[in-house]
Amino acid sequence: MGLLSALRGKLSAFGLSMPIGSLGEIIFEVSGSKVRTFKDMKRSTKGRYASHVVIGGKPILEFLGPDGEELSFTMQFSIAWGVNPQEETQKIREICEKGEANYFVLCNKTIGENLWVVDSVSETVDIVDNNGRIITSQIDVTLKEYIPGFN
Repeated sequence: MGLLSALRGKLSAFGLSMPIGSLGEIIFEVSGSKVRTFKDMKRSTKGRYASHVVIGGKPILEFLGPDGEELSFTMQFSIAWGVNPQEETQKIREICEKGEANYFVLCNKTIGENLWVVDSVSETVDIVDNNGRIITSQIDVTLKEYIPGFN
């Protein structure tokens, strides 16, 4: 077990946490008092190809270059886990709607070579109390690799 893992375990036992990672100002963490993390992360890498028609034969593909990468994951929020589902979802929505580009960091390592933008946020509300407050929810987040160029 690495030094960081051991430190995370000891801090968690006291209700403190050390960040697992981040997306800009969104800090992923797990402690005895708060859970803000994700699951089911998927990373997609593709190439771009042109297809050239060949009469009487199969098309010939020509590699044009790499396509932008994509990341997706699910975040679950619960008041019982020390986070407000509505506030957490709103933070991610604001990043999406502002077009903010941020680094995605996991275990102190930047994922990918470039920044990421939140391409979409999809929310599922699981439990609402008798006052209309969201108790538990989950969001599906899709990030796209951001390569600066046009402004």
